[in-house]
Amino acid sequence: MRYLLDVLLLMMLIFEMTFFYLPPVLHEIVGVIMLLPILYHLGLNRRYVSSLACGHWNGPRRVRLILNALLAVFFLVTIVSGCLTSSQLFAGIVPFSLRSNPSLYQLHSTAARYFLVLAGLHLGWHLPSWWQRWLHAAGINARPLPARMLLLGLGVLLGAGGIHAAQQDILVERLQGAHIFMAPALSYSGAGYALTQVGIIILFAEIGWLLSLWKGARLK
Repeated sequence: MRYLLDVLLLMMLIFEMTFFYLPPVLHEIVGVIMLLPILYHLGLNRRYVSSLACGHWNGPRRVRLILNALLAVFFLVTIVSGCLTSSQLFAGIVPFSLRSNPSLYQLHSTAARYFLVLAGLHLGWHLPSWWQRWLHAAGINARPLPARMLLLGLGVLLGAGGIHAAQQDILVERLQGAHIFMAPALSYSGAGYALTQVGIIILFAEIGWLLSLWKGARLK
């Protein structure tokens, strides 16, 4: 159930990032609905929150806390700014002078990109434990060298694809808060643009995975 929930959240996030190709009302509805699985995800991981007052605080544990805190912050900023700039669901509640503020639109766009990046890092941090569970479920106990080399090559290719996707969507400039009116990725179809977002998530998931290999990273 936990893994199905995580897959659902990733699919909803990628769907939301293709807002250029969506009716505004659909983008807003899905954004609000995302609150439910995220709150449920937090509920499933409440033991992590309660464990923060216990154990030894090493470097990797601090990094993990910072990543999780930033993920929560940028999710909240994305949701709140999205509600304040709503042109459909909350148009009758939020004053026009506020929801037409271009700075709020830019804040929403930038925060959403940070949320995407941090979601990838968060996914990658937990990827080793997921991978072990998948191998165990498949009955694979040994990983011969050819298989490991093949996975390494695949990882390099996916990482390169993620870097290309980030360049196509001008991700660095977006994270800097720049006003981007057109990016090469926007010339793609909706499915093509969604794939660029998948590539970005994969890139940062690989970075998160490398962080998780830090000595002591799996310790609380």
